[in-house]
Amino acid sequence: MEERCLWHDTSPAPPLKLAPLLGDHTAEVAVIGGGITGLSTALHLAEMGVGVTLIEAGDIPTGASGRNVGLVNAGLWIPPDDILEALGEEIGERANAVLGGAPADVFSLIERHGIDCQATRTGSLHLAHNGKGEQELVRRAEQWLRRGAPVELLEDDACRQRVGTRRIRRALLDHRAGTLNPTAYTRGLARAAKEAGAHLHTHTAATAVASEGDDWRVTTDNGSVPRPLL
Repeated sequence: MEERCLWHDTSPAPPLKLAPLLGDHTAEVAVIGGGITGLSTALHLAEMGVGVTLIEAGDIPTGASGRNVGLVNAGLWIPPDDILEALGEEIGERANAVLGGAPADVFSLIERHGIDCQATRTGSLHLAHNGKGEQELVRRAEQWLRRGAPVELLEDDACRQRVGTRRIRRALLDHRAGTLNPTAYTRGLARAAKEAGAHLHTHTAATAVASEGDDWRVTTDNGSVPRPLL
């Protein structure tokens, strides 16, 4: 039976036609992997004027970047105070700010580059199915509210109206979050990176990474990406 992906079938963004890497191509930065993280890295570097080449072993997207649930969430399941306890106050608060601001960065990229990925900014619900989970949501809500985050603790009737069941009594609504079609988003990042000047190559697996004095070389089956001599 042929395996199909709903995101691929409903993506409004057509796949890019990209060629494998052939021969040697110099680059200031080589990015291995054409998922959301790799493509975002290539895009931001290209916009800064950095010469970047990205190689991907399969198509764009392949794997989780095109097949995840499509949630654009803020922060982690870990309460922000617990992150401070693990990382220290300065680094911990920096991590909380980055994690909490992540959805805004994603939606800003989508708007700036006109990525048609069925994005919504209606928030996300974090549910508790038992007393322990409910108390954990209370902790997370209090800690995020203390940091000025737009979160809302829903209880009883307010909760049931949102989730549609009486089995869940308490939920945390995070207004920073939203959803998107991950296949379309990944394809949109690839298109934006290419337009910004990044060189993208699919069906090009990295077979070795080696240092050459102060420089480096990424080798593939049919070519390589050496850093240019400065």
